[in-house]
Formats: sequence, structure tokens, C-alpha cells
Amino acid sequence: MARSDAVQNRQRIMEAFHRATRTDQPGLPTMSDIVKHSGLGRGTVYRHFPDIGSLAFSFMAVGYEALFDQTRNALRAARSKQETRAALKDHLLRYRAYSKEHLSILIRPECILSDGYILASTSNRHTVRRALRDIAAPKIIEPILLETTSDLIARSAEPANIGVSNITFEMDDTIAEAAIDMALTLIDHVVH
Repeated sequence: MARSDAVQNRQRIMEAFHRATRTDQPGLPTMSDIVKHSGLGRGTVYRHFPDIGSLAFSFMAVGYEALFDQTRNALRAARSKQETRAALKDHLLRYRAYSKEHLSILIRPECILSDGYILASTSNRHTVRRALRDIAAPKIIEPILLETTSDLIARSAEPANIGVSNITFEMDDTIAEAAIDMALTLIDHVVH
């Protein structure tokens, strides 16, 4: 069991990372920035996170885990194709909102190339694929069509897509629902 001061220190480091990423700087904050923002000693910060990449991954993973848990539960609870589609739309909207909120982190080269970014993107595609299979059942979608459709739908919520739209975390994402609704129309072309 983790000591309570270790848990509190980890939380302070995560909060410091969050504050540090809310500034306009060319890259991720440095570990020195995190030490300064957290008010903790250098050794304490490095004991929890050996580098900024592992800190960024841990920070993002907390939110992604909660997001995907909620989606898995919603997809399990869905009793019809309409409920599955609604759960998928809700997932994509939440994934996009989370991505937009953390866009300043996610569009940095250090993150785009990270295992955490790839894992989140892959998990998003798996979620879309699972929902498509449930919506199509008992019909089986051709594998290449399933993969292509899953990829196109998933991209509507990906950070790179949001970044290309010139949306920042300070702005309202006024096109989120329209972009996702448009992507979901692909289901109608695949499942008929």
C-alpha cells in the first residue's frame, strides 16, 4: 500500500504538470519546471517520474482510463443498435473533449511519438470497431471495410484532427458534434 504522503506528492506533481502545460511554451515543461510548480524537492519528483515523458504519459493515462471504462460500461449496457450508436457517439464526444482539453500536451512531438499516444489512439479505434461489430450483428462486415470505417470514425475525435481545425483548449469546439455525426454516417453505408 502506498504511503499517504507519497500519494499526495504524486498528486501535487500531476497538478504541477497540468498547470505547467497551460502556458504557451514551445515544448513540454521541463522537470525543473515541475519541481518549481509542485513545491517539492527534486529527488521527490524524480522518485515518482524519471523524465517528463513518463510524467506526461501518467498524466494522460489517468483520464483515458476513466474515459474508456465509462465507454466499456455503456457499450455493455446497450441493448439495441441505437443504444450502441448513442454510446459510441457519447464516447467520441468525450474523447474529443478530453483531447481538446489537453491539446497543448497531445500535439507536442514528444507526445505524438509516445507509446501513450499510440495506446490511446489504438484503444479509441478498438472501441469504434467493437461498436461497429455490435451494430452490424449478426451481419459480418468485411475486415478491410471494418478497419477502414473504424479508422475514419475514430479520427473524428483524434487530437491531430482537432489541431488541424485550429481549435485550442481555450476555445469552444463548435464543430465537435457535427464532425462526429458526419463520421457516424459511415455506419449507414457499411451496415445496411
